[in-house]
Amino acid sequence: MTEATQVEEKEQQWGRVLICGGTNWATNGRKERSANASSDLLSPHILRSLCNVKITTLITGPSANYAIVIDVHGAAYIFGRPPSPSLATEDGGVISEHYPNKISPSSVGLRQGVKWVGGAAGRSHLFLLDSEGGVWGCGNNVVGQIGLPISMLVDKLTKVKGPWSKDASVKIVQVTAGHTFSLFLTSTGQVYASGSSECGQLGNGKTGERLVKGGKLAYDVEVPPRLVQNLEKNKIVQIASGNQHSLAMDEDGYVFAWGFAGYSRLGLQDQNNRLVPTLVPHFAGNNVLTRAHSILCGPTNSIVIDRQKMLQMAGKWKVTGDGSTGQPYTYFKPIQDIMSCRVIKASCGGCTHFVTTPEAAGNVMTVGFGQGVVGDLFLYGELGLGPDVGKSATRPQKLEPLSGIDVIDVAGGAFFTLFLARPNAALSDLTRYPEHIDSASICVVCNEDKDGVDALECERCDQPYHLGCLDPPLDEVPEGEWFCPECEQDADAGPDEEFRPALGETKPKKTAAKTSAVDTLRQGTPASTGQAATPVSNKPASVRSTTSAAASVKGTPKGGVKRKEADDSSLQGSARKRR
Repeated sequence: MTEATQVEEKEQQWGRVLICGGTNWATNGRKERSANASSDLLSPHILRSLCNVKITTLITGPSANYAIVIDVHGAAYIFGRPPSPSLATEDGGVISEHYPNKISPSSVGLRQGVKWVGGAAGRSHLFLLDSEGGVWGCGNNVVGQIGLPISMLVDKLTKVKGPWSKDASVKIVQVTAGHTFSLFLTSTGQVYASGSSECGQLGNGKTGERLVKGGKLAYDVEVPPRLVQNLEKNKIVQIASGNQHSLAMDEDGYVFAWGFAGYSRLGLQDQNNRLVPTLVPHFAGNNVLTRAHSILCGPTNSIVIDRQKMLQMAGKWKVTGDGSTGQPYTYFKPIQDIMSCRVIKASCGGCTHFVTTPEAAGNVMTVGFGQGVVGDLFLYGELGLGPDVGKSATRPQKLEPLSGIDVIDVAGGAFFTLFLARPNAALSDLTRYPEHIDSASICVVCNEDKDGVDALECERCDQPYHLGCLDPPLDEVPEGEWFCPECEQDADAGPDEEFRPALGETKPKKTAAKTSAVDTLRQGTPASTGQAATPVSNKPASVRSTTSAAASVKGTPKGGVKRKEADDSSLQGSARKRR
């Protein structure tokens, strides 16, 4: 199967974005933030701003206070607190989840038809991968972790050109972002690393530790990316990185670990840092079923899903008991409560873990577990267990709010979680976020309130339409999702078309003093060298946004209808209507 075919098949699987956890991006992780902020989403909600967009890829990370999602057309949408101020659209360096920043491949100088297909999200730097095998990064680059010449900040998406660039047939197929380093996997199965060698995370056999002025320690830095040692004879097919450690898996299912070994996160039964990739014996047996199928890393732990689809973990993954600071898993072993689960997807967040697994009825069950610093304190509801359940779970629990919902992907961030779900009746009953927005109370076509005449409400903008006022008119309420003509047109917008929020106020803007540098960046010209001139698309001066808390709202809660139809169970699973 060619890479192009693999990408094409991946694009066929799309879903709607769900979100839970902390959405106050400016205060997430800060001391001044309330432990129980009212903005926290304790159960998964449909993200209204993107609910009409067919999303294929979720990108965030255990240390990332932001997210990137990619649609079927290859456009990327960023929201949260991105590592580059030039990406931010509001004061405080944030991008509202209600107004994601849409980034097209052409905005960085790529030709028409090229798509974003993947990426990585670190604490202070990010990457996007294009369909031609190029990798673009921005953010903190103080130790060259992006793979570009050392600088305090790479403020716009810039193409990374490593040694692989000498051969035009070699592409980058995966990238990871740790705290102070990055890994790049090529189509030929080679792994390159850039950034700080402090804990051996570059896999080059040395740290370069030395004393400098003031008695401080300094370490070697690698820029441009350098080939990771000890993997030359293996074709690597997958890589994963935590804060300061990494895993690699070859085509035969052998797993290699290197970098910082605190809490035995490398699964090698000790806490000795590894300066080069080291074979993990647990997955090196003769029985191919016990070898690795996929790998991933959390902040202080590593996960391998074997070819029997059993999840096994090493390191620290909770605060108390077995697997905690004092009792970390020194080698890879299964989590008792999910040993019998056949894992489809898995993800690690800041202190959360998720898996999806088939249920007996043929549905998909989503399971989560994780523990905050002190019980529920400093958790944001990112487990998505619901408002009537605690925010932490030391043992895996089924996410009841997602019962019956076909979750096809999950991505854990530092303080929030994203889910990707296929449209179905159960999904249509899930609450949207925000739940209420400003919308018309009568049909927006005829501007009349006709007694006894059904009016459909758009899933995204809540605007009502009489069935007979639509073009062409409808005879009955359609099953499943329904979007108004405007939101349907927006859903089919190509990567170069601007993103139009379906919300009811003027979009917040940066103050003039803080936008000058960004405006200069946006007005740049794409460089032929591959450097980005403008990573953001232009926005209209006035767009529709969420209604403020003090304002009256007319939107309808998701899964219900206005007035007497609100309790009509016959409407579940079909488009919402008003009378």
